[in-house]
Amino acid sequence: MIYNKIEILGLRGFSEKQTLTFGIPNGNIGSGLTVIVGPNNSGKSTIYEAFRAVSSNTPPGFSSGQRNTSAGSKIQISITRSDYSVLSLVTSKISGGSETQFEPVPSQNNKLNFFTLPSRRGFQPFFSKDTWTRQQYTDYTSFTPVRSIQHDNFFRRLFKIQSEQETFDAYNAILAKVLGHIPVWCIELSDTQQHFLKFDNNGSAHNSDGSGEGLLSVFTITDALYDSKPEDLIFIDEPELSLHPSLQKKLLNLILEYASDRQIIISTHSPYFISWDSLENNGRIARTVKEKTGTRICELQQKNADGILSLLNDLNNPHTLGLDAKEVFFLDDNVILVEGQEDVIFLNKILELTDKNLIGTFYGWGIGGAEKVEKVLAMLTDLGFKKVSVIFDNNKREKIPALQEKYPTYFFTSIPTDDVRDKPDKNIKGLIDHGGKNIKEEYLNDINKLCHDINNYLT
Repeated sequence: MIYNKIEILGLRGFSEKQTLTFGIPNGNIGSGLTVIVGPNNSGKSTIYEAFRAVSSNTPPGFSSGQRNTSAGSKIQISITRSDYSVLSLVTSKISGGSETQFEPVPSQNNKLNFFTLPSRRGFQPFFSKDTWTRQQYTDYTSFTPVRSIQHDNFFRRLFKIQSEQETFDAYNAILAKVLGHIPVWCIELSDTQQHFLKFDNNGSAHNSDGSGEGLLSVFTITDALYDSKPEDLIFIDEPELSLHPSLQKKLLNLILEYASDRQIIISTHSPYFISWDSLENNGRIARTVKEKTGTRICELQQKNADGILSLLNDLNNPHTLGLDAKEVFFLDDNVILVEGQEDVIFLNKILELTDKNLIGTFYGWGIGGAEKVEKVLAMLTDLGFKKVSVIFDNNKREKIPALQEKYPTYFFTSIPTDDVRDKPDKNIKGLIDHGGKNIKEEYLNDINKLCHDINNYLT
């Protein structure tokens, strides 16, 4: 069964109903991937909790602190399937309070079997012996009200992995795609009859207590993927934790591969988990925003995603392919949008030389000209950015009135020159010389006014 969306109301910061729409796998790489970004404490982990709660084997209870008083201290978490049937977890109509119930009561055939993997993926280094299948994991991994609880069901999955040669080989093959090699590992038994995970590194053995958190994180994420089936839904909270950037890139490639016929949802703070290929194949990106009224989920619309993707075809601006371009998804509010990467460099240089400060963050990497600014503005609007200031060159200031009308809450201005720096080969004079060392004195008042106006807007 493919799933279309989740709706959340009343859980922690969700004072109003919010919707997250999922990527739908269509056989293309990353098509089933949904990426959730957003600042700390904006609601990403709450979305993870909602998935775990609604897929619990039995309806969980929610403490008074987990229920939003502005929503009447009532919970409603609804999953809509591709056939438009809906399964909801709601506050019990009988007892109210902390207790919940499923509507309708799910049967064995239509209950949710989401594989949810928390961000805290550490587990006790010594454990007993038990074996869980994937179905048992989804059935018995219950909603946990305390976020700091360790991932202590993983040892049961380890025993399952090593129970058969076929599953062991399949698991190790996936590990190798991320690590670049198959680690030598097994489950050992100590003299005190406790089991532990043993690694052999060129003859030097150590147990899971001495292993790096990154390696153990890869083990748990691989477990979420290796025995999954097409059309499964998997939620991984913060897959980047403790991982070197090179491993993050390899892990993303693995996730994209699986997301061609599975639905994979990740929440992340890492630009390494933003994929242009996924967006091009109708994958989804959403951003959580914490507002005075509560958490809001802002989704990038496909038409505006297509506009951003068109920037990738500009071979004169290869920065669109890099991390600097992806950083836009992780900016806080107060964005200062400029025409290109050169403006970012030299406007910062001008601020340094004049001892000025702007309270916002410059973004211009990958834009490549005033004509493309509107595509970025459309994306920022979708993703819930409220404070955006745009700086044009003087020869593009005619664009301001139409854009100001279309984006009335954003601030538009221009520098008094046709470029930020001198371009002798084009006979263009800028605010600063070609080498970025000397500011033109005749523009100092203009620079002061520019900084004052932008700071005044951003505050």
